[in-house]
Amino acid sequence: MPHVRAVFASLTAFCLSVCFVSAQAAKADGAASSKSPVTVRSVHFDPVKIGNQKNEWIRMQVELQANFNPETKVSAEEKAGKKAANKQWVDKIKVTVTEIFKPLSAKDATEFSYYRASATVLTMEIGSPRSVYFYLPGDIVKRDRLKMQPDYYYVQLDVGGNEVPLFSEAGRINPDMLAAVHKQFVNKKDFDGARDLADRGASANAGMLRPQYMVPYAIFDTLPQGSPSPEFIREDATR
Repeated sequence: MPHVRAVFASLTAFCLSVCFVSAQAAKADGAASSKSPVTVRSVHFDPVKIGNQKNEWIRMQVELQANFNPETKVSAEEKAGKKAANKQWVDKIKVTVTEIFKPLSAKDATEFSYYRASATVLTMEIGSPRSVYFYLPGDIVKRDRLKMQPDYYYVQLDVGGNEVPLFSEAGRINPDMLAAVHKQFVNKKDFDGARDLADRGASANAGMLRPQYMVPYAIFDTLPQGSPSPEFIREDATR
């Protein structure tokens, strides 16, 4: 009987161990599946004087990282008749940035200054960070009496025509997209309110904030050390 009890105890311990490992694996799989195909690693702002321009421009650096190609996750039915997706590259990553400045005389957010621009990355290799730069002209900075860094900002990503969610269904900021929004916008309610105002206010300043390929003087800019820039699909800067 002691021998039987020992065997039973061993089997019970083994089953508990298997259950624990399975639970951990399921948890890990769930975490992996919730990861964004492309994430914003960091956002930086710097005052820069480029070319022979008199006034300093505001340069915004958005560092991205591709994690997986979402086309590899589609069902067999969706894959039918389509070319196999490249597991090492992610194509057509649209980056839309919104910069928000609060003038000293502003009484509420309706009087803030909103600037927006987009750039579409042609392709990115998975696991190889790339930086996309946006520029706000120095004359605009001086004319509008802007600080050399926006009071608020947020970055939105779109991969192959599908928006990359900033928030979970529960309304929490996705951990791997935390750098994409200003700390004041990590609450979805606050973010939605700011985005609504920005959607209405950005059109007044269309075309002022520009992606790097729309700034001829940018070739004279000494870019900070870090990840190199990707190739872009050329698009109109006013969109």
